[in-house]
Amino acid sequence: MTELQVRFIPKAEITSELDSEIDALDKLAFADDGIDHDPEFSSIHWSEPDWMALGFVGEELVTQLCLPKREISVGTEKVWVAGIGGMATHPNHHHKGYGSKLLSAAETFMRNDMRVPFGLLICADETRPFYELARWQVAADLLAYHQDNERKLLRTCVMILQLQDQAWLAGEIDLCGAPW
Repeated sequence: MTELQVRFIPKAEITSELDSEIDALDKLAFADDGIDHDPEFSSIHWSEPDWMALGFVGEELVTQLCLPKREISVGTEKVWVAGIGGMATHPNHHHKGYGSKLLSAAETFMRNDMRVPFGLLICADETRPFYELARWQVAADLLAYHQDNERKLLRTCVMILQLQDQAWLAGEIDLCGAPW
């Protein structure tokens, strides 16, 4: 495996050229996922990340994910989380371990730099085993989010990763904003 170089870049510092590369990788990676045709997902306006985690082989962007940080509600409690969203690897680079290496680097970044107690992501059932191998745990199959001044519910696999010495809370998960 060629060495993957991981960079964490604040979203505000992403150049237009790099943003175009990120968009192109998104289109390639998610071309056949059917999400645009799923009525539950197609109308969602996804939130902007605070950070992008980008994996390069040489100068080629081969894997990426976005990292928003937000205070959410779980039951009656508030908790800070770092989200994992839009994780994508170029189809020509699948099964080389790049996605796993990026996810591992993101875990360290969430713990040490973002300083949150948990990571939180939503995923399709097909990708759940990938995250479980990285120690993510299913927390729910439903979450609330806010969009267009409305509270909405999304039925999906919600996974969390414990990053600090704090137990996950019980109750309904509300993202208190748009999903990522």
